[in-house]
Amino acid sequence: MFGPGGIHATPVLLNVGEAHHDGDWNFRDVSSPFTRLHYIRRGCARMDRGGEWLDLQPGRLYLTPPYLRHSYANDGPLDLVYLHIYFSGSEPAGLFDWLDVPAEVAADNGTEPILRRLLELNPDRTLPDFDPRRYDTGPGLAQTLAGGVSDNWAVAMETEGLLCLLLARFLEGASARIARMDQRIAAAVHYIGAHLDGRIALEDLASSAALSKDHFIRLFARELSITPGQYIIRKKIEAAQLRLLLHPDMSVKQIAYGLGFDNLQYFSRLFSHLTGENPGRYRAERQP
Repeated sequence: MFGPGGIHATPVLLNVGEAHHDGDWNFRDVSSPFTRLHYIRRGCARMDRGGEWLDLQPGRLYLTPPYLRHSYANDGPLDLVYLHIYFSGSEPAGLFDWLDVPAEVAADNGTEPILRRLLELNPDRTLPDFDPRRYDTGPGLAQTLAGGVSDNWAVAMETEGLLCLLLARFLEGASARIARMDQRIAAAVHYIGAHLDGRIALEDLASSAALSKDHFIRLFARELSITPGQYIIRKKIEAAQLRLLLHPDMSVKQIAYGLGFDNLQYFSRLFSHLTGENPGRYRAERQP
């Protein structure tokens, strides 16, 4: 699948399954390195997406980008289909940094057949536990991110095609940020994504854009609604989340230093502020 500006992002299925809840789909401050897609079949629930509450209704599809802190609230019967999707081959900045994607779309006549086929093709991708703290890691996530999808090429290819059909519903209403973004800022975003392991100086970014530091900061904030310093920290913490899950042999200190932080306490404060948990607890609660 190709996004704006030729960005290549292949959807890879991590989990798919059906779930029935009865007032027990209540989880707070969920944040994971993969995209969630929910289809509501029956009942209602609510989702807090970064401070904005959304009512989940039957017959609609809901998309939650990776790393977005969100919460679920449910107090009655609820039937849904869940999908967890990882985009391999995407730009370091992330596909959702380049796209404004709607949070919900109406299902059509093709939605149920696509979901049924995905469930048939991938019976081993259901969740053993619906608590996000206990399924954010495990063989599925680690294996997929390490490059192992399905050993059956036909299943892998058909699954990818079906995911693209579902995601296309959202892309119909999406707009490309990069198409309207100042190219100097787009270049800075690419640079940040490719250099998360080292120190990124605002002075260097401004110089590359042929702007004064103050002008660069104002222009960046205007384009992305976040300052460049805040954006750099956010992307580094997102990278830390992924590394904590995939590299249990690396200490928190090693991960922090590997991302250019020279103060572990400062890194931990930033991590806690953005994810709601300190790095040690984040990893411990997500061990398979």
